[in-house]
Amino acid sequence: MDQSYEKFRGVRFFGSLDGLRALSIVAVMWLHAWWETPYYPRLEAMPVLRQGFYGVQVFFVVSGFLITTLLLREMERYGTISLRDFYIRRALRIWPLYYAVVAIYVVNALVLERGTVRAASFLHYLPSFATFTYTWFISANWPGGMFNLAWTLSTEEQFYFFWPVVLRFLRGVWSSVLLIGIIALKLATDYHLTERVLPPGWLPTRIVQSVAIAICLGVLLAQALHRERGFRLLYRVLGRKWSAPVMMIAVLVCLAPARPPWLVAFMSTTALVGACVVREDNGLAWLLRLKPVAFVGTVSYGMYLLNSLCVHGVRAVLHPIGLAYPPMIFVITLGVTVAAAYLSYRFYESRFLALKERFSRLRKVPAHQTRVEIGAHDVSAPMHP
Repeated sequence: MDQSYEKFRGVRFFGSLDGLRALSIVAVMWLHAWWETPYYPRLEAMPVLRQGFYGVQVFFVVSGFLITTLLLREMERYGTISLRDFYIRRALRIWPLYYAVVAIYVVNALVLERGTVRAASFLHYLPSFATFTYTWFISANWPGGMFNLAWTLSTEEQFYFFWPVVLRFLRGVWSSVLLIGIIALKLATDYHLTERVLPPGWLPTRIVQSVAIAICLGVLLAQALHRERGFRLLYRVLGRKWSAPVMMIAVLVCLAPARPPWLVAFMSTTALVGACVVREDNGLAWLLRLKPVAFVGTVSYGMYLLNSLCVHGVRAVLHPIGLAYPPMIFVITLGVTVAAAYLSYRFYESRFLALKERFSRLRKVPAHQTRVEIGAHDVSAPMHP
């Protein structure tokens, strides 16, 4: 373990994380294929097959880890964080495709589904979609309608806005203390322990409820691994060859019950991500670094945003000919979505990604110096049905 910390700090590309993203987006697409179909209740016999939406939590942990690692290394090298450059990079990565998809849904609401309840609900929430504040205004009886995936983008963008400011001005352990306090407040709110000071429906309450514990745990993982003492302590558990497979099994075990222990699942997922980054030759690398798997992870942001559109299109084709069975929908939609996401990535998103490179100081260091390159892992967006 003597040189493990130095190897971790010198990594330019976390080779297994695109694979984790790929598994996560495939799990979400599996659920999408069954969602809102008469076959969905059949999954009750094996609850783990209904937990595809948990892929979003994997993305949250990865997002928190990668963004914080990037910012901590920038802080260490330059003594500060360029908030301007960070926000520009995030906007160039997230906004172009996001707003293009929003525009598609607007056309759908005004033309194809005009006058329907779904269209009316979408247009009602459109301002919050456009400002990434959807999680602050969603109503309890909103049945997960058109473009409901925006809640995950809102959660991420709120984190992107808040966390770099904290890291820049709260040095040392204080940012971690603040984050632990936020997690505690979030849990207290979820268990209705704060209703006297944070009444239900109050905007500050909704903002607290928007916090993603999985993102926070990814942040804490990054902070622990960034410090040599924290790295060496975690490496004793996460640095074994078998650590990643064991943590993967732990996550699946957590998801097996009909009512999973979510906090334990979040912690297991954080440990899984940690096991995949503390050593590049982890026990799952043979799977996660396969080229087809890594490719799916690379285009997973586009797959997430375009998947619902692809699912509805495939269903519209298969239903009239009596072939709208979830497994068939899943297989066909997977191929269609990967193709659509690749075309988006290759001919649309890449133009903005090229611009984004101009605002990354870490990429400008001389080649002989240690640097981090998030590369294809540069956080895109989480997923949710």
